[in-house]
Amino acid sequence: MKRVFCILFLAEITACSSGKGDFGGTDAAAPAIDSGAQTNACATDTYPAGPYGTSVGMVVNPGLSWQGYLPNATSVSTIAPNDLYDCDGSKGIDAIIFDASAAWCAACQSQAANTPQLFQQYDALDIRVVALIVQDQNSAPATTATAEAWKTQYGLTDITVAADPAFSFAPPDESSVSLPVTIVVDPRSMKIMAVNQGYVAAYPLSPDPTASSIAKKNGAP
Repeated sequence: MKRVFCILFLAEITACSSGKGDFGGTDAAAPAIDSGAQTNACATDTYPAGPYGTSVGMVVNPGLSWQGYLPNATSVSTIAPNDLYDCDGSKGIDAIIFDASAAWCAACQSQAANTPQLFQQYDALDIRVVALIVQDQNSAPATTATAEAWKTQYGLTDITVAADPAFSFAPPDESSVSLPVTIVVDPRSMKIMAVNQGYVAAYPLSPDPTASSIAKKNGAP
C-alpha cells in the first residue's frame, strides 16, 4: 500500500509528494498495549505526570489547547487534553486519534473526504477523533474560520475540528514533517501509542489499527 503525503517544512511549505517519510518518534517501539480493560482505580481529577512530548511513549502535554468545533456543534469551544483524559472510562472514551492536517494538502483532503465513512466505526469503538488544522489553503496559520470551512467542506460533523496554528504535535528538532500526521493516544494514560505520517488510500476503510486495539483493550466491544 502506498502512503501519500504532503511535505510541510516547518519554516516553509514547498511541495506534495508520495512515499514514506520520517517523523520524530516513529522509529521508537510503541508502548505495550496491556490486555484486558482498565480495572484499577484512578485519579479522575489528576492529569497524568510526564514526561510530556510529541513522540511515541510520551504523554500529551496538558498545557495544550485548541479553538474549534466539538461534534455537532455550531459555536466555537476550547478543547484541551484534559477534556479527553478518561482514566476510568466514565467519559466513554476508549481511544483518541489526533489528525494534524493542512487545508492545502491533497493527502489531507483525501483523508478528510473519507473520514465520514468511518463515523459509525469510531462511535462503535468509542474512539474520539480530533482534526487539528495547522494551515489554511494559502499556507497561513489556521484560524477557527479555517476549521469551520474544513468541517463544512468534508462533512466532519461527528468529530472535533479545531485550528492548531502552533502545530502542537510538530516533531522536535526536525526541519520538516509529512502531512497528514496521525497521533494515537490511550485516554487512560494520555500516552502517545503511535505516530504515523501520510494517508493510505486503502479499501475497505477502517479505523487506525492501533486505535482499534487500544479501544478494545479499554472496553470497547
